[in-house]
Amino acid sequence: MQIQIHSRQILLAFAIILFAAPNLYGQRKVPTEVKADQATMVIMAPGGPIFATLQISVAKVPYRTWIGKFLATQLDIDKNKSLDAKELSLLTENIRRLGGISGPADILRSSDGESVTEISTTAFAEWLHERLPKTFDLIAQPQSSDDAVRLASLIDADQNAAVSEQELLNAFHTLRFRDLDNDETFSVSELLPYRDPRSQYAAVTPDVVSLPFFHITDESSRALAAERIVKRYGQGMTVKAGILRQGSDQSADADLSLAQVESILAAPVYHLNVDVRLSDRANTSDINVTLAAQASEFCRITDDSFGQTTIVVDGLPLKIVARGGGANNRALTRGFLGQTFSMIDGDRNQYLDETEFGGIVSAMQQSGASGSFADVDQNEDKMITRDELFSFVERDMMAAASKIEVTVKQDGKTLFGLLDANQDRRLSSREVRSGSGVLKKYDLNGDGTFAETELGTEYVLTLGLGQPDLRRATGAMEMNSMQMGGGDAILPGTAGLSGPEWFRRMDRNQDGDVSTREFLGSPDQFRKIDTDQDQLISAAEAEAL
Repeated sequence: MQIQIHSRQILLAFAIILFAAPNLYGQRKVPTEVKADQATMVIMAPGGPIFATLQISVAKVPYRTWIGKFLATQLDIDKNKSLDAKELSLLTENIRRLGGISGPADILRSSDGESVTEISTTAFAEWLHERLPKTFDLIAQPQSSDDAVRLASLIDADQNAAVSEQELLNAFHTLRFRDLDNDETFSVSELLPYRDPRSQYAAVTPDVVSLPFFHITDESSRALAAERIVKRYGQGMTVKAGILRQGSDQSADADLSLAQVESILAAPVYHLNVDVRLSDRANTSDINVTLAAQASEFCRITDDSFGQTTIVVDGLPLKIVARGGGANNRALTRGFLGQTFSMIDGDRNQYLDETEFGGIVSAMQQSGASGSFADVDQNEDKMITRDELFSFVERDMMAAASKIEVTVKQDGKTLFGLLDANQDRRLSSREVRSGSGVLKKYDLNGDGTFAETELGTEYVLTLGLGQPDLRRATGAMEMNSMQMGGGDAILPGTAGLSGPEWFRRMDRNQDGDVSTREFLGSPDQFRKIDTDQDQLISAAEAEAL
């Protein structure tokens, strides 16, 4: 039997397929709507603050709801999709403290105040979402010690996140208590006083207070944000309305008080919308940044790749990266705890008794968990198995994961590096006094002050759920290996200095100048040699004598 199919029939069949499956052959499939938790991020850009709304989700649900769903799955021992009082009692102390939960009875209470015997896992996730606070951990990534010196914040006397010429001239007086060896210079180790001198080649974590980013999640953080904005961009206790770039009918030259700025921050006109879609699996998180119409004048997107977006705000490059991979963190933790368990289990009976348990407490803390033997012993049989240990730690890790972690990496120039003209990793009096030229060169907005955001520095912001100390320490070790180099200052020696022999001998700190304190002659002799009256005798002035 022969079957004949004409070309017209083939075309008709193909047209039916196209009509029936437009998403496959016609337009791109529209992404599903994702619910997210919202927060406000402020970027202290050179021209004024930039307001960004962060929409943060995990697996297409608000990140706090995802925390609740994960915990509900862990607590649901009998897998009946509901939680009773006994299962709810497995919530760890850290989670209860974070959510202000007194106990199972606090959860097993209906909306009308009546007690119930159990709650569905879905209802528990929604209930916990409302109890967990929206909190952010701003963490500066370790970097080489030279770059970690936040000199601008150290000499910023009025704490307005910018350095004036007068503050630069007063720098030696401001920093006087940091001159630990009393040699009239400031080395890296003196400007990083909490660094262990035995690890001078290790990467260092800068102070997050000096970073030009902060978040607004409640009334307290909103008040602090208003204060920082007025200090940075205002004069006295007011700031010009135009600086906020809100596009209102108010005159750009109008002065806004601190209270008015705080009122604007309660519902700002956002310049950026940052949609962070995190995934529990590694390398599958994505981020999408959209610009408001009024932001196109001072902000542009230069790269929009999967998982990261680079924008330039007032000439300041900023890369925002989404970091997921919570499942990888848990796998790493299980491997670490499993190895520790094997070493602690001296009698090899595959469980830990109360005596052996003390040996694994430190490993639990590194993994982001803390609890007693009774807390971990889920079935109360006085024996802790690997599964009980893993289950408890993964539940307790959610306390850290419930915070959004914003890790900041800074690359580029720093004020310390610009002033250190001879690159000897310390600042002399002449180098600091000559810094006014640096201020003028990098004063991009022409306000007569210098901010590190005007240096063309690139910042990389990585957003993800909070990580345990174990995972963070692993990242720090990797960073240390990449940032090796640059120990403490090394003096050049008298042979490397210019000028006559008497001058080189008097220059005890070997910075190329002789100060009034180093000079062994009389004050009248010093004034005659110091022809430019800058309180320093240079090699040229010594040669002229």
